[in-house]
Amino acid sequence: MVQLRDNKYFMLEFFSLDSPIFKFVIAALLGAFLGLRREIAAQKSPKHQSFMGFRTMTILATSGVVSTFFPSIPLLPFGFFFGIAIIVALAYANGAFIKKHIGITTELSALLTFWIGALVGIGEATLAIVLTIFLAGMNAFKSQLHGFAGTLDTKEWTGAFQLMLVSGAILPFLPRTPVDPWGAIVPFNVWSLVILISGIGFLGYFLIKYFGPKGGVPLTAFLGAIVSSTAVTTSMAVQSKKTNLSGIFATGILISLATMQIRVLLEIIFLGPEDLFTQFLFVPISMATTTFVMAIYFFKKTEKKHFGFINFKPKVKIDQPFELGPAIKFGLVFVVVLLAIAFGKKYFGDTGVYIAAVFSGIIDVDAIVLSSLEAVKLGEVSIQVAQNSIALSLFMNTIIKIAYVALLGSRKLTGKIAVGVAVPMVVGMAFYYLTL
Repeated sequence: MVQLRDNKYFMLEFFSLDSPIFKFVIAALLGAFLGLRREIAAQKSPKHQSFMGFRTMTILATSGVVSTFFPSIPLLPFGFFFGIAIIVALAYANGAFIKKHIGITTELSALLTFWIGALVGIGEATLAIVLTIFLAGMNAFKSQLHGFAGTLDTKEWTGAFQLMLVSGAILPFLPRTPVDPWGAIVPFNVWSLVILISGIGFLGYFLIKYFGPKGGVPLTAFLGAIVSSTAVTTSMAVQSKKTNLSGIFATGILISLATMQIRVLLEIIFLGPEDLFTQFLFVPISMATTTFVMAIYFFKKTEKKHFGFINFKPKVKIDQPFELGPAIKFGLVFVVVLLAIAFGKKYFGDTGVYIAAVFSGIIDVDAIVLSSLEAVKLGEVSIQVAQNSIALSLFMNTIIKIAYVALLGSRKLTGKIAVGVAVPMVVGMAFYYLTL
């Protein structure tokens, strides 16, 4: 009986996150995982021979965790690390000056492996695992990373730098509270939208570059429209002026539009009052279905003009991966519309709700959908008023895409979008009147 009790306490102690034995095992496994990949590479190719292998990496990680087991000697991990750093430096000198191996990645991995073990020892196992995954990925995809870097040029790196600059150097310092008397303008939110539009254009540039327009544009449209179909439309309209691929960009914009309509549908289903919007659901369903059909139509029509999906390599000239100007212009429009929404809600009652819905649809349908659903739950507006406001916003957000494309895009794209938007608008309005 005593033996069973002792075994029970031992198991509890072993599986405790604070147990030295448990930490030792975790660190050893992480180090072994990193070393195993290098061991496999070394056995398959003599060129990959180095002092770093399965056993070495395991020992480095366990050295790190063991160095933290003596709280009375807080500087012991740094002493361990200093000794290991000397050994690693000698190994680097041997490789660089005797074997003529240029590169320090292996040596840096050795030093980081020690700190992976130390992180486990101080209770930061999650961070240690993340660092392990990072190191493993850098090693496993070495050739792919070098290959990717070879496809880039200076302007693309500069574009990434500019995107980081406007995101990291400006956004964190903007006020997150309203700065106007109506409580509508939050600089942080406005600049976030500007970054979003620029970011979608930046993402689209690389997706088009590596997947081709017929793969990159639809993928960009879908991913971007999960956040904002208006941002996708603005970005693609700007890009359409630089190419002759109006059909592909029309496909992308319509995909983003259909994604927005599905997003509205899901918001009503999951956030709306139960069984109160059942008939109204046919409005976004019919519009999304028709919009997808129109997107497929333009995609197929474009496909007939070229050689097919896989071998299709048209000439595409999108000179700059990052463009802030169009996004700032749209941000200014966004501010004006927000002020109009706030003014309408405050001074015109139910009519103001409808006015707000129309203006909201110009930039963001989600705001009026969510606020209308919440107002119904709180008894502030009737179901009919909420349905009307959602329908107005949805219709406006759909048809306004024509204006955005006409303002920022090519004439050919404007014509295609006018047709692609008109059909779902007619279908959606028909279903809407059936629900009245």
